[in-house]
Parts: sequence; structure tokens; C-alpha cells
Amino acid sequence: MTHFATRQGFNFNKSSKQMKNRSVLAPLTHNMSFDNGDISENEIAWLAKNAEGGFGMLITAATAVSMTGRSWKGQPALITDAQQQGFARIAKNAKQHGALAIVQLHHGGMRTKQEFSSDVAVAPSRYAIDEHYPEGVREISTAEIVNLINDFVHSAKLAYEAGMDGVEIHAAFNFLLSNFSNPELNQRQDKWGGSFENRNRIIFDIVSRIRTEIPRDFIIGVRLSPENYAHFTGVDIQEQIQLANSLNKMDIDYIHMSLYDSFKKPNHLLDEEQTLLQWIKSKLDPEIVLMVAGNISNITAADRVISQGADLVAIGKAAIGNPDWVNQINAGKPLIEMPYTAELLSSNGFTHSAIGYMAGITGLVVKNETNTVR
Repeated sequence: MTHFATRQGFNFNKSSKQMKNRSVLAPLTHNMSFDNGDISENEIAWLAKNAEGGFGMLITAATAVSMTGRSWKGQPALITDAQQQGFARIAKNAKQHGALAIVQLHHGGMRTKQEFSSDVAVAPSRYAIDEHYPEGVREISTAEIVNLINDFVHSAKLAYEAGMDGVEIHAAFNFLLSNFSNPELNQRQDKWGGSFENRNRIIFDIVSRIRTEIPRDFIIGVRLSPENYAHFTGVDIQEQIQLANSLNKMDIDYIHMSLYDSFKKPNHLLDEEQTLLQWIKSKLDPEIVLMVAGNISNITAADRVISQGADLVAIGKAAIGNPDWVNQINAGKPLIEMPYTAELLSSNGFTHSAIGYMAGITGLVVKNETNTVR
């Protein structure tokens, strides 16, 4: 077996940084930070365990750029000097094992939870109370938009000064930046709404500012959702391709497409012979570095994704039980298979709160049973 994902290196030509392999620890929600957003010892140790386990890049959990936009309990933040020190330790640990360290920058937008934040949920336009948003969503003001752009840039600067290798801008999953892109949710009549350019202006401004104000060796990635999922609607796959190509012209380093299932067919072309990944790859500018997440658990799946056009593979649920995913594969050893026991997750460094959260994800955790290997 070739093992492209775990043995073949990769170069970010624009930033002159190298990965020792093409395997990425995906940004995973695990509820291990403190209520004020400070990152915990458990979280730092978990990321270090994955660096030691062979991953070529680590992406942190979605990290708040403002306490106005946290979406869950235990979400980390990168706002203060004290929080910066935690990320400096993450960067140092990653470098010790030859891994790149990326912080994913996030604002919850309409998915903000007030109980964990300093404000109510906001979106580009008002959203009425319904079963998913029992308190409704208020329209964000122009002044707040400007402040949030500054917040993203501030957090990126803190990441750079902490020694992190780059940032990933979270513009997926119906969070704030995705809310602006979405023509169903963005009904504004000012320069932040209407046309494609206006709806994505906030993303373009954030990327432009970071690229201008931080040295070029700092990696910028952007995470996008190409299709609707769950109860979220309004995502236009053609516009997401247009957005990716536009961002590439702004000199970003990679696009991270979250596909849910990397091997599914496109929703808008059910009779299409190509997978969604293959279709996306055919529409993207050829020079775009493409990272893909979604149902990639073993080396067969990872290498298949690379063969279909991905440059980098993001490993999520499989890494929760196998933080040494890369090393195990390269050593020819079996991986632990889901569902994982609580005992295994505890031994991997997850807290009681983290395990409780993961237990709510279908098929991920089972208690008091022996895990199987493959």
C-alpha cells in the first residue's frame, strides 16, 4: 500500500512551510476549555498527544475571537495575553514533533449560545423565533461587523506571536461568516448584503487584513461547507466554488471543504458518476490546495481521497480514539474502531465533560464494552 496520507510530505509553496505527511488532525469540539475561554492543561496535552502520534498538522477546536460569539460550553478563545500563552505551548509542542500548528478562528453568529457568551445570537439579518432559535436572532449592526473583523485580525496576530503556523477562518456550518454568505439569511441592503461580493465582503476583509498585517510565511486557510446539512438551508454550491476561487486569488494557502461524507454524490446532481469531492475538484482553480474532511477513518479512505483530488486529509472521529493514527498505520498496527469506551477516551486525556459531550454523538462512545480493532 502506498500510504500517501501518512508517508508523503507536502509543501505550502506560498508560505514556504512543509508538512511531514498529508494527515491533519481535524478541528474537534471537545468542551475542555474554561468558562472564560482559557485553554486547559487537558486540551494542551491532547493536542501534544496527536503531534507525538504523527500528524503533520494540528488544527485546534473552533476558537472564539470574541466572547460575544461562543457556541458551546468549554469552547476555547484567543483574545487575551493569557490565552495566547496557552497557544504558545501548543505551538511549541507541535514543533517538537515536526507538526504544523493552526488555530481555527470562529464566531458563532446565529448559532451563538447566550449562556456561554456575553451577547445574544446575531446574524446579518434578523431571524424570527422558531424551534431551532427559541430566542430569535438579532441583526448585527454595521459597527459590530467592523469590530468583528478587527477581532478576527487581533486573534490571528496573537496566534502569530504565539508561534502558531497559521489560522483557519471558519466560514462553514452556519456560523457567522457562513451566515453572511448565505443569500437566504443575508437580506441586508447595505454593502454587507445583496451581491455575492457584498455578502462575502466580511470574509474578504478578514483575509485581506491578515495577509497584509502578518508576514507571508503565516498560513491562512478557510473552511467552507459546499452543501446544506441538517436543518440548515440556503447554501449554494456554485457560490461556494466561486468563493473558494475568489479566496485563492487573495493569496490564501488552502481551502478546507467539510463534506460530511467524502465519498457521497453531489446533492444537486444525484445521477452524477463523480463523487462530490471529484466534482468540487473539477470546478476549483487547479492551484488551490484542498483539504478534505468527512468519513475518513482509515488509510484506505485517506488514500482514496487523495487519489480523487485532495491534497490533505483531515481526520476527526478516528483520531479521538487513535491520537497515534499516523504512527499506528505506518507501523502496520490495527486502529481502535468506534464506538470507543469511556475508559479509552479517559486514557487518551479527555475529561469527564468532554466524554459526556462525545457520548451524545451517535456511534462515537459506548460505556463498559471492549473496543475492537481492525
